[in-house]
Amino acid sequence: MNYHVFDDYEALSEHASEFILNYVRQKPTATICVASGETPLLTFQKIVAKAQPGDFDQATFVGLDEWVGISPDNPGSCRSYIDGPLIKPLGIPAERVSFFDSLTDDLAAECDRVNEFIASRGGLDVIMVGIGMNGHLGLNEPGTSFDTYAHVSDLEEVTASVGQKYFESNTPLTQGITVGLRHVLEAKVAIVIANGAKKKAIIERVLNEPVGENLPASALKLHANSYLWVDAAANPA
Repeated sequence: MNYHVFDDYEALSEHASEFILNYVRQKPTATICVASGETPLLTFQKIVAKAQPGDFDQATFVGLDEWVGISPDNPGSCRSYIDGPLIKPLGIPAERVSFFDSLTDDLAAECDRVNEFIASRGGLDVIMVGIGMNGHLGLNEPGTSFDTYAHVSDLEEVTASVGQKYFESNTPLTQGITVGLRHVLEAKVAIVIANGAKKKAIIERVLNEPVGENLPASALKLHANSYLWVDAAANPA
């Protein structure tokens, strides 16, 4: 796992955006999985601002996760945090984007669909995710097997509580549907980005604790081409 500290959130986002742009320029057919939330927003904005015509004409995107039972039209949905600032401005057509449908009556079949979508493209080239306060990647909560592909997860209280910030009113969040940790480990490049002092404690754990399923982000240490990028505020040193 390659660890790097950037001066601030701006510098972190600049580097992450350049990495994604350079990757797709070298491999135009890349399949990229991205997280929702606040951390990647500036990265998305910078990608859109710097993208040249043709950069993403062949690229495919996969949404990392979704709250079970939340409509994609809900402003707090994971999809809205990717679709609005990244997918729509880049003009990516529907056939080259896969978001989880968390309203389906058959969540297991939806997991199979996403697994097949990823597999049909030869796996993920790049996965870029944030990190939860409990060390989750996507909605892979502590205790999730590293061998898990897309699956439904029961959310810990801290995840459900922190998730409320995305919604205008109190919204019950009990489960998530998410790309699995095995997808992270099998991606050609795995990136975790984190910013702000609130992430300092969990970054310290990832850096210092041994690899274990009680700390999902520790899976990065098993990946031959993984990166943990943080701003100075999130650096525990």
